[in-house]
Amino acid sequence: MTDKTKKKVMKYSRGPESTQSGLSGRFMKVALAFAFVAISFVSFGQSPEVRQAFRLIDIEQPSKGIAALEKIANNSTNQYYLGLAYMRTGNKDKALAAFEKGILANDKDALNYAGKGHVRLHEKNVTEAKVNFDKALAMSKQKDAAVLKAVAEGYLSDSKFVIDAINLLNKAKGINGGDPEIHILLGDAYLMQNNGGESVSSYERAATADAKNAKANFKVAKVYERSKNTDMVKEYLNKAVTVDPEFAPAWKELAEVYYIEKQSDKAVEASDKYMAITEKKDEAKYFRAFVLFMARRFDEANAIFQTVINDPNAPGVAYKYAAYSQAEQYKDDTTKQAALNTKGVFEKYFNKTKQEEITAMDYAYYGRTLVKLKQDSLANDAFAKGLEIDSTQAEILQLQGDTYLKRKKFADAVTTYKKLMAIRKQPLSQDLWSIGRAYYFNEQYMEADTAFTKLAEKQSTVTHGWLWSAKARAQIDSTGKQGIAIPMYQKFIEIAVKSPEKNKKDLIEAYDYMGQFAIHHKDNVMEAKGWYEKILQLDPTNARAKEFMNVLKEATQQQKGGR
Repeated sequence: MTDKTKKKVMKYSRGPESTQSGLSGRFMKVALAFAFVAISFVSFGQSPEVRQAFRLIDIEQPSKGIAALEKIANNSTNQYYLGLAYMRTGNKDKALAAFEKGILANDKDALNYAGKGHVRLHEKNVTEAKVNFDKALAMSKQKDAAVLKAVAEGYLSDSKFVIDAINLLNKAKGINGGDPEIHILLGDAYLMQNNGGESVSSYERAATADAKNAKANFKVAKVYERSKNTDMVKEYLNKAVTVDPEFAPAWKELAEVYYIEKQSDKAVEASDKYMAITEKKDEAKYFRAFVLFMARRFDEANAIFQTVINDPNAPGVAYKYAAYSQAEQYKDDTTKQAALNTKGVFEKYFNKTKQEEITAMDYAYYGRTLVKLKQDSLANDAFAKGLEIDSTQAEILQLQGDTYLKRKKFADAVTTYKKLMAIRKQPLSQDLWSIGRAYYFNEQYMEADTAFTKLAEKQSTVTHGWLWSAKARAQIDSTGKQGIAIPMYQKFIEIAVKSPEKNKKDLIEAYDYMGQFAIHHKDNVMEAKGWYEKILQLDPTNARAKEFMNVLKEATQQQKGGR
């Protein structure tokens, strides 16, 4: 209770009548009630109607907030707050008209001069801004907290005047330390100086001054967001929606935090709450679709994206994620139409977006869509554009190399896979498999054998490395005289015979190689016979094995007849 209030209470309670007369008692009650109303009004610095209107603006319901202020703009003070609302919602011209109307209504009210200076500084007209600010401060003799706060908020529209703003806000705080808006503006000013500690302290003082002030808690969360302290961000965002469940910006931020933490259900729930409150329905609809996309609920996301991109004024980024979401939903769809639709959305995105804003991942998704359409040459062009933006994108390098391999551009595939392997600490099995085949089909058999041998060592119980190393060695030793492929074929056979039907074709190749070596370089027909019998067990119609067995049978009969 202030000294002034105490005096008022004592005035009505002094003397014996105060305890004996009912009338005097009623006077005391009225005085007390008046005193506390006065404290509340001075503390917040604005009428309850004005505070409620600005709350509506803060929760992203600006049309309701401005309508409420227009309704009560029947004096110069409320005319200032209407102008301030226009400034905060980005309507500078209407703000100036409101301030000038306030000056016409009462040219002794300093607030509207502060507002006019705010507009001029926002327009970068520093000279006229300072004339109006100085006039407001002179008129109020720098003793009116509301005027000091108004001039300070104007100064905060240009970071060069942040010190001026802080000085004025500290004066205002000394006059009315119970106004949460003063502390919030001070927090904003300190944040402009990258002074996070003072900023948080100021926002917390605002929350203490007004326990229902969600904006203060929200702003603390935004400070912690800068330092990537996710736990504190969540704590203060949840405080914000606890004290005011309709504080839309906090729900939006919570949705983003939950998305980052891969809590997709919570992210969608928060985005739904945001969408239910905000007036920015088109923006909210897009945001919800984005969250659904991140939650991998592609069918739901696509239903919303479709309505978003049907608007000719939809931003390019809406087409981007609409295309991404379609690409994901129809990833396994083999129909040409799905890929054509996705390609069309991508092309609209590229047409609506500045070249420097297109990302490597955009080209990756687009290229993948072109691959599905069997437009491999265009896909390689898309991947190349992505790699110009970021040459270290492993996924794009993999896609680029695979597409070159598919197009039989083996030398290009080798070059691409080398770049891919160069950015890894250790090559993956997939890398060795990819570059090994590229080398093999580019007739670089020594390099292919090296890659496949490394693959076999990494995956010793898998057939691929052993088989393809054998193939490469068979090409290196084209006459088969050295038999360098034999150890690899033997290892392949050892693993493959466990699943003969699955490996039938490759087992026949291995058995044939072993048979040929036995005949031509070991002169061991019976060993060869054993290999070709194995072939016939897998495939009784195998022409090469049957021919061998027929020749062997004839030779045996001739040998018997010769005796």
